[in-house]
Amino acid sequence: MLADKVQTIKKLSTDITLLYVEDNIGLCNNMQKLLERVSDNIIIANNGEEGYKKFIEHKPKIIITDINMPKMNGFQMIKKIRALEPECKTLILSAHDEKEHLHAAINLEVFRYLNKPTRIPELIDAIYDTILAIHKEENRRLFLNQLQSIFNYQNNIVAMMFEGNFILPNQRFLEFFGVDTLDEFNETFNMNQLLLEHKEFLYSSDSQSWHEKAVKNTGILFHTKMENHEGIRRHLILKAREVPEKEGHYILSFDDITELNLMSLFDNESTNIDNIAQDKMAVITFMQIIKNNSSEIKIHNFYKGLTIVNPAVILKITDNEIILKTVNSQLKIMQLTKFTTISSEIFPQSVVCKSIEDIDIDNQTLTIKDMHFSQRTATDRKFIRLEPSEEQACSLFYREIKFTSETTVIDISEVSAKVEIKALPAGIRIDEKINLTINIKINKKQTSLSTEATVYRMEENKRSYYLVLLFDLGTKDKKLIREYIVNRQMELIREFKKLNIT
Repeated sequence: MLADKVQTIKKLSTDITLLYVEDNIGLCNNMQKLLERVSDNIIIANNGEEGYKKFIEHKPKIIITDINMPKMNGFQMIKKIRALEPECKTLILSAHDEKEHLHAAINLEVFRYLNKPTRIPELIDAIYDTILAIHKEENRRLFLNQLQSIFNYQNNIVAMMFEGNFILPNQRFLEFFGVDTLDEFNETFNMNQLLLEHKEFLYSSDSQSWHEKAVKNTGILFHTKMENHEGIRRHLILKAREVPEKEGHYILSFDDITELNLMSLFDNESTNIDNIAQDKMAVITFMQIIKNNSSEIKIHNFYKGLTIVNPAVILKITDNEIILKTVNSQLKIMQLTKFTTISSEIFPQSVVCKSIEDIDIDNQTLTIKDMHFSQRTATDRKFIRLEPSEEQACSLFYREIKFTSETTVIDISEVSAKVEIKALPAGIRIDEKINLTINIKINKKQTSLSTEATVYRMEENKRSYYLVLLFDLGTKDKKLIREYIVNRQMELIREFKKLNIT
């Protein structure tokens, strides 16, 4: 038991300095050796005056002192120190236990009064209790400071976490789980099983607990499902944030959104998912959750296949429109495309905005109205697809016969190509095999790529057809196409920067 307390003192006192004041040199040396076994931050003084000076210099959080000393006694020193730092914890070691001394100690709010000679277990207990008291006060102070800095958390479930355990909950936390104290919570609930499994929600897996993932992704919003004390399963948004003043400490906030009825969007069996996905108000509801949690969204656009992604904050939400603020480069590309895609870690799907209502370059804002969830968007692409640098011709062979119609590459990736053709050969269908040859330029040198491809999709236009072809290149050709795509990306970045869009 004593050894466990010593280990706890060592663990919790890494940032706590202890000042020991004693005028008896022999006793002081012996006590110093003992104290250095439990802490690496020990300061020694041999009278009250020296002790006060050492306090000014080192700002210790704990003082252990004798009473009767030359130049300045222990009570005088404590009084001067408390005038500067009322939170400092003091322990008195004295051979005298007269009532006058005890009353003086009480008036000075001395944390513990021990009689000399002090037994080692008694001293360790006193230091242990002092360390725990300091940490409890610091945690409470940090907790309150964090609550003040986070608006809209008054009705949320909020708790401070350290080393995978809750160390300080708010009242809403206790009410949700139907407990009176944190100790009662720890006795009743298994931390790793607190979040229930649900598709795309946060919960513990065999490789990682839910709280480990949460604190490794501070600022990210997570969907969670928890059961309250009445056995009712609730849908909550979790956000973890690091406490800047204290390493390893985190504030976790759970925002209960059950009444919004959004859980069905994550359920494949839901018969309403398509209708909800097309519902503009569902998008607005998720946007409001993000705004309430002071989080960001990401805006995605494409310039000739080049992905342009930047964060945005939500400034205003009404029943009809949303105003966002983002960087000028993103606004610039939206002036070209007139549409955008928005993503967030809490969206069940990406949001497609088919039209941009207004773009204000001066204020760096855009207004969107026409929006809905989409099961598949360009942001889901696994491979980069880019438009060629110039009109790129290619050759297609179907059943060993070359397409006679003019054929042009619209875009290309390392696994696919979209080509435009004026007329289709008779009999060609989806999943048919054809041979494809493309000439590409890498570092000003023409290179030819030839491969077998599969017709994945066919689209009919007014005067032409689009064919989407899938292929699996060999190692050499795959290396070439990757080099081409990297070079083309750099070209497009330079080209985009030179655009003069007003």
